[in-house]
Amino acid sequence: VALLPGVRVLPMAALAEAIRGGAAIKDLWLPGPDPEPQYRPSAKLAAFIRARDMFCRFPGCDVPAERCDIDHVVPYPYGPTHASN
Repeated sequence: VALLPGVRVLPMAALAEAIRGGAAIKDLWLPGPDPEPQYRPSAKLAAFIRARDMFCRFPGCDVPAERCDIDHVVPYPYGPTHASN
């Protein structure tokens, strides 16, 4: 599966064409089960969350995730800094 920021899932034919055109492919890091110890997510965790969500998670909002803040669902320090929160 390929994702482009703000575009959603890229069809396989379009992915193949992009690769033929020299597009760079970057593996997506997956977070482990342990939370991060700090309030702000690491760059890796933030990149994962934005790739996973692709757009704002507020109902009715379609702003690309790259332009959104990342917040805890359960406020820190009561909720973990983790992709699940």
